[in-house]
Amino acid sequence: MAIYSEFDLPHVPGSHPDWQESFVLIFRDPMTGLVGFLRTGSYVNQGTTQTHWGMALPDGTRFRRHILDRKLEPGDRTETSASSGTLKYSLPGMEYCRFEAFDTDAEADLRIHDWFPSQEWAAVGGDHHGLLLAGGAEHGHPESAGRVEGRVRLGDRIFDIENGIGYRDHGYGPRPLPMFRSARWHAGTVGERLSYSLVSMHAENGEFSKFGWLMRDGKREPIRDLHTVNCTLADGFSSIGGWTVVELESGEKIRIDVEAIDGVVTSTNLNNGGPDSSPAGIEVLSVPTWNGLTGVADFNMIDNPHRGKQEVSHLFLANCDDGLSHRVFDPAWLRR
Repeated sequence: MAIYSEFDLPHVPGSHPDWQESFVLIFRDPMTGLVGFLRTGSYVNQGTTQTHWGMALPDGTRFRRHILDRKLEPGDRTETSASSGTLKYSLPGMEYCRFEAFDTDAEADLRIHDWFPSQEWAAVGGDHHGLLLAGGAEHGHPESAGRVEGRVRLGDRIFDIENGIGYRDHGYGPRPLPMFRSARWHAGTVGERLSYSLVSMHAENGEFSKFGWLMRDGKREPIRDLHTVNCTLADGFSSIGGWTVVELESGEKIRIDVEAIDGVVTSTNLNNGGPDSSPAGIEVLSVPTWNGLTGVADFNMIDNPHRGKQEVSHLFLANCDDGLSHRVFDPAWLRR
């Protein structure tokens, strides 16, 4: 069975002015604890690209670089690759996915070898329960997980990764400026035995929806319901982790516990949220645990219940600074 298909490649853009396409890699090196979030995207009809990139070590060393509204250049998008200038996704020979990133403070050249073909979200609850949300060539969100290898530079430290673990995300279609009241996206893997993408979303108009997928032992398991509990610190933004419980259609419940390593602040239009930008979210780069197995997850959280437009500030376990830095806050004494 072929792992990769045309849905993992860049798509022909639709006519919507907010049509965008993005490619994301979330990874962890179990040997060193290094975690990272790499995203390259473009609003093709607006002629702009975006880089969202963050990495961190358990000792507090961290890096973040966002480059928004860069001009889309010729050659940025090909049949098998997409680039935002400092970050590039490609699918060499349809054999693996490659993410390359370049900055004065950091570099990454990583390859993810997926364990299974990309999965699309299905609705959980409501009138469309169980139906896939993808629209084929118009819009979709194919995702997978696999083994990661390659090299990362963080400051002057170099990490060679042989048996890393990663989760891959690819979204395409119209994406107007989102103004969620709140959202939870718990996506990750603990290895070939369990991978998942689980979403809860409270929209600006008050509607609430859930969707996702879960792969266990190579088989997609139908989801009846899910809930994510996210533990935040006193800044009202940083997450120290939490858990998600998934109820399968069989009635079996699967609980995935999460412990945060660090967080990367992300938003659209402005670096840390604010007027005329999406609310600032946080990519909570984490270690998930299930049945004694550990891996990597993005315990993504957006909290904006009053739809405010202020920038985030005074953060404990979330990084909103550009470049290389060191986290002062130590969460170890808070752990159970």
